[in-house]
Amino acid sequence: MKASLAKAALGKLNWSNELMKYTLTLLISVLIFSNSYGDDYESAQRFTEGDTLSAEVLNDILDRMELSLKTTTSADLIGTWDLVQTTCAGERTTLGNCSNNQTAPTGYGDDVDSLYKQRADTVTFSDDGDGTYSLSTSSYCAFIRSGVGNSSCTLSYAVVDGRFIFNSNGFTAYNLQRVSNTRYLMTINSSASGSFNVIRIDKKALPPKAPTALAITQSSGTATLTWTAGDATETGYDVKRKNATDGTYASIGTPTDESYSDSSIVKGNNYWYRVFATNGNGTSIGSNVIQINYSNTPPSMNLASTISLNEGTTEVVDVAATDADDDSLTYAIASVSPGDDAGDFEISTAGVISFKTAPDYESPADYDADNVYDIEVSVTDGTDTVTQTIGIVVTDVDGS
Repeated sequence: MKASLAKAALGKLNWSNELMKYTLTLLISVLIFSNSYGDDYESAQRFTEGDTLSAEVLNDILDRMELSLKTTTSADLIGTWDLVQTTCAGERTTLGNCSNNQTAPTGYGDDVDSLYKQRADTVTFSDDGDGTYSLSTSSYCAFIRSGVGNSSCTLSYAVVDGRFIFNSNGFTAYNLQRVSNTRYLMTINSSASGSFNVIRIDKKALPPKAPTALAITQSSGTATLTWTAGDATETGYDVKRKNATDGTYASIGTPTDESYSDSSIVKGNNYWYRVFATNGNGTSIGSNVIQINYSNTPPSMNLASTISLNEGTTEVVDVAATDADDDSLTYAIASVSPGDDAGDFEISTAGVISFKTAPDYESPADYDADNVYDIEVSVTDGTDTVTQTIGIVVTDVDGS
């Protein structure tokens, strides 16, 4: 209930540092309380100092918390599972006595330290379609009240209040414990004789684990994503993006390796990305969320405030502007008021400023006839424009 309330309130929370600390403390406390064992329960996310905890990732954590607190039902077991049966050492596995030499069990490995032995099998749980459920095993029958279970079996079962109930040579109810979404433990202990039977089931045909370490670089209108595979079972990925905090994620690509380039980003927008792994069994939970703000970087030029050249020369200077975003640049020149000196110049698409007619020191054409031409140079990347005023000084050449 607490997890559900926390999840519902996410959209209204303003995440201050103190609130973040409190929330993470609460998460850790609930995870410990709900017995999420380290070897079996594995979180898709890990955090380091300075990380941002997105609502999406927090929702995933809350989902898993809710799962650990949720009462298991018969339907939760539907599917095929790997099964490992553990019972006491000795020549017989009947729950009445583990040490006598009656019916010999089959399929077990050697005794471990004279304490227990194990055998492996496969079990499939099915919905009978009429409100009841059944199971069938491949080689042995781990679900026993008495006997050794040396052959496969088909039984009806039900899950009620944390107990796995079935009838095998008599009715019995095993304790059922959810370790994770893909692992359960069933245990029975006959205290009178000290015998025991432990059944561990692990879900087969699983979706892949979530990708990790999602990172992003942005250059020249392209956001490049890279990540690490969660395991080796994925056959592809689904890259999803949204462009508002309250927006909805939409698929933008389905790469088959651990990278993707998004060239559809537009300046002035924020984007959030998340990657999901896929295989024939389904889709993983999402990776960490990563955000970029695609802001424009204005172009840059670094001209001297005064440029001198000999009379009779036409080319003045190459503006040589640069743009960190590698945007296409457009150049222009204008006069400095109240003058009109720009009319004596032209600028190429590459940013080279030249006199239209070679200047003559003895016949100055600038506004105030002092052989100093004042112009304003501008360059734009289509979003931002930068300008610079320069004075072009024409010098005398002896003998001209």
